Amino acid sequence: MKNVFKILSLIAVLLVTSCNDSASLQRYFVDHQDDNDFIAVDVPSSLLDKERIHLNEEELEALESIKKVNFLALPLSDKTEAKFNKESIAIAKILNSDKYETLMRFGTNGTKAVLKYQGEDDDIDEVIVFATDQEKGLALVRVLGDNMNPKKMAKLMQSVEKGKVDLDAFKKLGETINIHVD
Repeated sequence: MKNVFKILSLIAVLLVTSCNDSASLQRYFVDHQDDNDFIAVDVPSSLLDKERIHLNEEELEALESIKKVNFLALPLSDKTEAKFNKESIAIAKILNSDKYETLMRFGTNGTKAVLKYQGEDDDIDEVIVFATDQEKGLALVRVLGDNMNPKKMAKLMQSVEKGKVDLDAFKKLGETINIHVD
């Protein structure tokens, strides 16, 4: 009986530990969505009118693999400057955990961004973009999906760049928080 209790206790500890680790980015979004200093938007993929978008089969598969996009931004102002610094550090700490792989880092003129993912190289479950700008603030974007294929996602992004996918809703969101979206 003691062995059963020990085994159940060990399983409980492992479950609690794994739940705490796996919820960190999700927990961050949940904890900050009602913060008045942040702008939070959840966009289901169903908002994209797939009937009006002219995509090839690979691009359409990539689009359909996306379930939802979470967007969280903290516009920079005199009032939010200390919070901007604190939250930038907190997000970087979450994203530096071993469960996120870095795809790329880039930056220019006071803007820094990192693109990370979670999952296997050919089966991505989550893509994260974290950007900070010393004049505008920070933005955290989380793309959730099933079996997102990096090659297909890259082709979809090329379609976005070519204007095949209408991102007017995202452009208006960017204008609202004073972020330039091309």
